[in-house]
Amino acid sequence: MNYLAHLYFASETPDSMVGNLLPDFTKELKHPAYSPETLEGIALHRFIDRYTDTHPVVKRSKEKISSQRRRFSGILIDIFYDHFLALHWQKYHPQSLYESTQFYYRELAKTTLPLPPRLNEAIVRMPQIDLLYNYRTIKGMGHAIDRVSQRIRFKNALHGGCEELVENFDALEVDFHLFFSDLREAVSLYKAPSL
Repeated sequence: MNYLAHLYFASETPDSMVGNLLPDFTKELKHPAYSPETLEGIALHRFIDRYTDTHPVVKRSKEKISSQRRRFSGILIDIFYDHFLALHWQKYHPQSLYESTQFYYRELAKTTLPLPPRLNEAIVRMPQIDLLYNYRTIKGMGHAIDRVSQRIRFKNALHGGCEELVENFDALEVDFHLFFSDLREAVSLYKAPSL
């Protein structure tokens, strides 16, 4: 899952939201300034990533990616699933996608935590290009994937990867709903207090 899904599962505080994004931006995840909420967010992000990487439906989705881009199938499916989450947001969340993404931008901007430079830049850039809200469109997906392609330090076939979404749209949409239902249940159990 990508940024939108990690924010979806975060608690509605800046510290939690930052914690739920941090593992995508740095490997250095220990800092004395991190609050318990931030550390819980980091742990939840890791749980979601482990669960996603081992889920059979996600594996099936990855197999739909062409051999040309198969090496990047994990990245593509994470981003594609965020597209389907954005498209079907009101099935899973009481607020509209627009209201939710504006809330995320505002809350993330309030953080006083020390951040890795890349996350700091992302928090500033997200509202400027309305990144999360634009996940609902194919064009927005294309821009997101092409930006990831540019950040990879070696020549890669990720650029233009949105065509994989277009070619496999219906099947990936079915996979997303099956997977996201399981993920919501898994996160609910993960967050439940132990008796």
